[in-house]
Amino acid sequence: MSSPLLRTSRSLCSSCLRWRRHRLYSSQAAFATSTVPINNLQQTETLSAGPSNALAKTKTPKRAQAPREMEAGKLVENDTSSQSRNPLEPTRVDLYLASIHAAGLEPTLDDIERCRPKRHSSPESSKYAEEYNNLLDTLCRSFSKDQLRKFTELYNLDPIWTRSSRRKVEYAESIMEKQWNWPSLKEIERRQRDKTEVVIKTFSVNPSQLFLILGKDGADLLQLSMQYNVHISLASNPLALRVEGLRGTMKQLTEHLSELKKGIIDEIVELPSKRPIRQDLVQRISRLAGAYVENLGHKGKIRICAKDTDKMDTAKRLAIRASTEIQGGHSLPLLCYVPTKEKPEHSAAPSFMPHTYSIYPFLSPRSLPWTMMKGGSFRVRRVADWLGAKAIEDMTKTGGLAGGQGKVVTKTEESTDLEALLLSASKTPGHERLVSASFGHIVLGSESPTGHSVLSPPLKGNWTLSKILKWLHTSNTPLTFVPSLPASLLNSPPSNQKVIHRVLYRTIPESQLENSLHQQLIKLELEFSTSNMAETKVARLEHSDSDHELAGDLTLELDADHDPSYSLESFQDSATSEGPLKFAERNSQEAVVNVSEATCLEGVESTLDIMMPDRPMDVQFTVFEHADVCAGDQPPLLVDYTKQLRHFLTSQDREAIQPQPPAALNFRGRTYFLQTSLSVRKVTETPQLSTGAGGNTKQSISARVITESVLDLESNQKFTTCQVTLDNSTDREAWTQFLASCDLISTISMPAQGLEIDLPVP
Repeated sequence: MSSPLLRTSRSLCSSCLRWRRHRLYSSQAAFATSTVPINNLQQTETLSAGPSNALAKTKTPKRAQAPREMEAGKLVENDTSSQSRNPLEPTRVDLYLASIHAAGLEPTLDDIERCRPKRHSSPESSKYAEEYNNLLDTLCRSFSKDQLRKFTELYNLDPIWTRSSRRKVEYAESIMEKQWNWPSLKEIERRQRDKTEVVIKTFSVNPSQLFLILGKDGADLLQLSMQYNVHISLASNPLALRVEGLRGTMKQLTEHLSELKKGIIDEIVELPSKRPIRQDLVQRISRLAGAYVENLGHKGKIRICAKDTDKMDTAKRLAIRASTEIQGGHSLPLLCYVPTKEKPEHSAAPSFMPHTYSIYPFLSPRSLPWTMMKGGSFRVRRVADWLGAKAIEDMTKTGGLAGGQGKVVTKTEESTDLEALLLSASKTPGHERLVSASFGHIVLGSESPTGHSVLSPPLKGNWTLSKILKWLHTSNTPLTFVPSLPASLLNSPPSNQKVIHRVLYRTIPESQLENSLHQQLIKLELEFSTSNMAETKVARLEHSDSDHELAGDLTLELDADHDPSYSLESFQDSATSEGPLKFAERNSQEAVVNVSEATCLEGVESTLDIMMPDRPMDVQFTVFEHADVCAGDQPPLLVDYTKQLRHFLTSQDREAIQPQPPAALNFRGRTYFLQTSLSVRKVTETPQLSTGAGGNTKQSISARVITESVLDLESNQKFTTCQVTLDNSTDREAWTQFLASCDLISTISMPAQGLEIDLPVP
């Protein structure tokens, strides 16, 4: 008998019957929770529990169970197939729309307009996003892609919104935003991110771009940070700007920096000296002009990067000026005045040792010339005797320059005749000779490795004058004459002042002799005056910034003439202490500006520095042998500049642009380069000068003194000059009077040092 037949005919035990009945009830409970009707399973409840008919009873429900299980399986299969439907197959909605299309029923604009709400919530509210998405879903469920595209064409939207390559949802968004004027939900979300999301971005820059972005002292970068409300830091390797801020402002800042970089202009300039500029001067020129300057090689080529042409031209003029001044400044001859030994009085102990000298730190009341070496500044002075009264020369005992008892020596201690050196040269026919003495200090520059000011002198200790002169000769230390106002004129009230615009042009020396003594010079001057004391363009031209405009503070004349306590020093500072806009607010009356005819002088200038360590001040002698250049013979560039300047000053147009002097010009076969463009307030006075020392007045003489308050329009530096002049005269008495004036002015010390104050006795 086969195995299947044995399994089929085998009888079941009572325990198996009980287990099978339990399984049947479990199946009935499962079907009760399904979608199969319970009535179909009621037949199983009539089964008997007896063991005698167990086999027959079990076979009957098994035959009845088969169709029920088949129905349940069909329901489960249908449910599973509905859950795993292919998403690419059309839905019932698509089929319905397709049937409408097949019937030839096309929707119209009225159909889609019925879906349009009458209003929507504020775009800033939280409900707007829900309303937007609901409407978008309604349009996508109600119409097909082709129908939505057809609607965009019927609405006459721009072709960019109706092209066939777009998706269905994009057509619906275009209808909502472009036709129904619903604000874009994506744009709202983007703006919300821009207002709240903080991002960090790095902008790569090169040194020139970084300099122009920073601005002077980082002011432009600070303004940029405040304007866009971002935090900006510098990354050094690689050079970049690290910016942290909101996403929205970051986009605006990116556009601003991109436009700034595109607007930078650069130019390569060849200097006339054919030599590179000192690195400290390169940085100073960049700072003064607001343009990035760098040396290219060692043959006098520089590269200038600027935001505009005005700053570019300013950097050119400063670079040319620095190269010409440095080339001619180191070779200027230096002399030293050595007075005779003073005869001690009977009340003073004699000094058997010669005077000693030292190099002391020097502090100028005004800013030092910008072409000086950055670091320490020093001056040679006599050391006071331990038993002596003072460390200043007493002219009543030495005689001074006018007495002829002292001597003038070179660095190698060779005696020379000052009069022969200044006046012995034969005068060119048709030329006039003007000898002037300017008072100030001969300052030694000492380079500092850190760039900060230092107090340690380059030569330490006390030495004899011959030792210091030898050191100056061998060390080749750079010397600079710094003009300043003498102590006797600090409290002198100014009078007869004039406002002058002065432009100086010099040639590059072609030989060593010309380099040391003679330089070709062109001087152009224009004098300004007004019909009344109202605020004019001349007064508005003086600025305390580096705007490179003329200074013409004529409004101060009235105060200076009527206030006897108004000192020259305060007169020199008052012009730039109050801005031009305040003058305009205080007095808006328009005055007539009178501009004189241009005075042009051409000639040869020689400069000689006299170091006087026994006196408070040094002297610089200048011999200018010149001739007038008539208007028809003046260089064309200067003529054009004069016309433009006169038109600028006399025009009623407040928006007129001030002209700038040409950086170089050709005249009679020589090339002249711009040295200085100055605004000058010139005061001529005749003070009484005392010949006494230490307050003991022996005799007083009057001298014609010219003081000038000068504003350098290129570097924006202010300084004062004091001059005593010797006109075109060869009279011996006039020469002696000239030297006597130099002696008196250079030996008067500051009031705090040389003035004895008598306190009243109670």
